[in-house]
Amino acid sequence: MRKTLLLFLFVSVLAAAQEPEQNEIDIILDELFAADSLDVMQFVDEIKKQDYLYASFMYNDKTLFSGRDFGVEQYSFFPSISYIDSNNFFANLSSGYFSSVRPNWDFVTFSAGYSNYIDKKKSFLATGIYSYSSFSQDVADLNNQRLTASISYRKKWFRNSLTAGYLFGGNSSTFISNNTYISLAVFKSKSLNISIQPRLGLFWGTQTITELVSTGIRFRPFELVNKDLFQMLNTELSIPLELDFGNWDLEIEYTFSMPNELPGEEELENMGYVSISIGYLLGL
Repeated sequence: MRKTLLLFLFVSVLAAAQEPEQNEIDIILDELFAADSLDVMQFVDEIKKQDYLYASFMYNDKTLFSGRDFGVEQYSFFPSISYIDSNNFFANLSSGYFSSVRPNWDFVTFSAGYSNYIDKKKSFLATGIYSYSSFSQDVADLNNQRLTASISYRKKWFRNSLTAGYLFGGNSSTFISNNTYISLAVFKSKSLNISIQPRLGLFWGTQTITELVSTGIRFRPFELVNKDLFQMLNTELSIPLELDFGNWDLEIEYTFSMPNELPGEEELENMGYVSISIGYLLGL
C-alpha cells in the first residue's frame, strides 16, 4: 500500500475482475495520499468512530521525474506518517532520500486537507490538499507550496481519479494527472488478503523551454526566449502485488514509464523500476 503523498518535484483488463471488499478508511487513504491500497476491512469497522495514524516506508530502485532520470542512476526512499481524524480531515509529514543528491535528505513536506463523498451512493469522492515543502538546498524558483484537488469515481472493481494541482512559491506551474485502476482479488482469508490493482497513469504539466527565435533585427537576428508549454509529460503502466495482514500491509510494484518528448528532447528512453512499500495502520 503506497499512502505516501506524491511529491511533484519536476512539474511527479488482465483477468475477470472480482470486487474486493472496501470500506471508508481504505477509500479515503487512497485519495489523501494518491496511492494504491489494500483492503483494511478486518480491523476498521467505521472511520467516523475513530481516528487513525498511518506510518509507511517506500523504496524505489530507480528514481524518475516525469518519467525521466536526467542521466542519473539513483535509488530513493520515502518515510511518511499520516493522521486521519473521524471527520475526514487529515495531515501528513513525509521526507525523501535520494542516493545521488547531496545532501541525501532532499526535502521534508507537510500536507493537510479534507476528503469526503459528494453523492448519496458514495461513488464520487472529492479531496483537497495543501502542501508545504522545505528543501535542503536553496534553489532559485523552486516551488515549495502546492494546492491539489481531485475527484475519484468508483464502481465495483473500477476506479478513476482525476487530479489537478497548482505549484507556487517559485516559478509557478500547473499539472493534471489521471489514474485508472482495476482491482483484482487473488486470495482472501482471515489473516491474509492478496490482490493486484493494475494502473494506467497519464500526466500533463507545465514546463519552461528555451527557444532560439528570429528577431528581424539586422545586428541581433536571434535571441533566446523562455516559453511555457502545457502538454503530456508521461504515461505509466504499473502492476502492484498487495498483501494485507492484520494492521500491516506490503506492496511490491513494477512500473513502466513512457515519457513524452518535449521540444529539444530527443530519443527519450522508456524505463521500468520496482517499488517496495510497507505500512502500519493504528486506530487511536
